[in-house]
Amino acid sequence: MAQPIRAYTPQRNIHEELRTKVESAPIDHADALLAAYQLLQEAQDHGILDVLRGAIGAGDAIADKAAEYASSPEAIRAMRNFLALSRVFANLDPAKVDAVANAITETQCREGAQGCEPPSLWQTFQRMTGRNSRRTLATIAAVTEAFGREPETSDVGPLFSSGPMLPKSVLPLVALALVGVAGFWIGRRS
Repeated sequence: MAQPIRAYTPQRNIHEELRTKVESAPIDHADALLAAYQLLQEAQDHGILDVLRGAIGAGDAIADKAAEYASSPEAIRAMRNFLALSRVFANLDPAKVDAVANAITETQCREGAQGCEPPSLWQTFQRMTGRNSRRTLATIAAVTEAFGREPETSDVGPLFSSGPMLPKSVLPLVALALVGVAGFWIGRRS
């Protein structure tokens, strides 16, 4: 009678396969190993490894301080402000931001030329009465009005925790002063 053929599957020795891979790794990956050793030496030379060792050792203290700060009212306000500002920046049209950057650069180049006088106050006033400038001034006025609006009840307290808030009539003047300071600063940089 015929004998059945027994299926024989050789046993894999995973440890032996790994050992051969590890033995051949320095030859197969010589460039990568040399680059890693150079990076490690640079980190040692600049003290980065000591800083990392200290950060790992003080991990609990760092986490405690971060948690303590994150639960403070100032940090909560900072996170809320960051989220609100990110929403504002997300709604800005990139083409308009690019146009503002180009206008600033062109003005600096024009005024940075040798012997170029800055525009007179009347020329500046005429520019500000143009349609596009009025649109920008309306935006600045809306921002100052929103900033000066009396706060509704909030869980994190008023913006200025010490002292009274500025009267609404002063905030537009403050905003115009800030615009003037920014213009002066931009003019001085050119």
